[in-house]
Amino acid sequence: MSILNKIASAAAWGLSGLLPIKKNKIVFCSFYGKGYSDHCKAITEVLLKSEKKLDIVWLVRPGEEASLPAGVRAVNYNSTRRIRELCTAKCWVDNCRKGALRKRKKQYYMQVWHGLALKRIEKDAATKLDDDYTPYAVRDSEQIDVIISNCTHMTKVYQSSFWYDGQVAEFGSPRNDILFTPAAPIREKVHAAFSLPQDRKLVLYGPTFRADHSIDAYKLDTKLLRQALSERFGGEWTVLVRMHPAVEALSEQVFAYDGETVCNATPYPDIMELLAASDCTITDYSSLMFDFALTERPCFQFATDLQAYMADRNFYFPLTELPFPRAESNEALAENIRSFREEDRKLSWERFNRDFGLKEDGKAAERCAALLLKQLCD
Repeated sequence: MSILNKIASAAAWGLSGLLPIKKNKIVFCSFYGKGYSDHCKAITEVLLKSEKKLDIVWLVRPGEEASLPAGVRAVNYNSTRRIRELCTAKCWVDNCRKGALRKRKKQYYMQVWHGLALKRIEKDAATKLDDDYTPYAVRDSEQIDVIISNCTHMTKVYQSSFWYDGQVAEFGSPRNDILFTPAAPIREKVHAAFSLPQDRKLVLYGPTFRADHSIDAYKLDTKLLRQALSERFGGEWTVLVRMHPAVEALSEQVFAYDGETVCNATPYPDIMELLAASDCTITDYSSLMFDFALTERPCFQFATDLQAYMADRNFYFPLTELPFPRAESNEALAENIRSFREEDRKLSWERFNRDFGLKEDGKAAERCAALLLKQLCD
């Protein structure tokens, strides 16, 4: 940010801080303005059903306005108007660091962090953070009033790694509530979006990104994968590839998208709908594996660069504690699929659920919305 922009921003914070706080206003932001998604979307959906007259604002990047439903105001994430909206809102909700210069008295900040952490994050990964990130994150944590957690494991992570000693509410993950609803309508929607027959089975491949933005670890043999899935589970399969935005532009160097057997699902607006619609999921170190497991459908790990990835980020617990069969090659992945046993999946997931203290029941967004509405009344 240039010196002039910093001066303009500071002035906007100072002047906007003199305006009255609107007791019915809630400002949401997801992934630094990416659009209508994740936990914030799920909470907004509940609030839109409220009988109270609410001013719901979403901070979005240019071009993302169309993703918002009726009843929600779009504000440019990169504009000084964003500052005015934040300064005059009673509540803030974010799934990443907020970036607010200051929070006023009587404002309420709910943090709904984006996923169950396998990889070390925040203070626990301090040596991997940019020099200017730590003071930014510390300032943000000082403003938080409550962090929403989905398990005892994440509660401990927030308490130890977030430079935070405030309230942690084990409400569950709002974005996961969709996984407790009937899947048929969502399946129909996703199949239609990719122009696929309704009886086609879907396997979602959703790997995370690498710090060097390399694509070597993504060389999934989609033909072998589909063959193994057909042998074990029957039917014809389509692979939906959901790349991390950081490497989205490089995915065509790895995958031949033909729109029938392999589809590019990265542009699809809501990954939770893809999870709800999929019959199986393949990932490496992404937290989406924990979300998808709630569907009680098969999930497999395909991780070819374990040692290199551990050297970069390391994990909170050994991968051997994960309830998902892990493979380091395409051949091993195919064998894990062919030898899959539902009884093993169920027992492994029950153990993980118990050991990590998961709190998921499909009501998380309702709990978050109720807490926000309570703050609006105070």
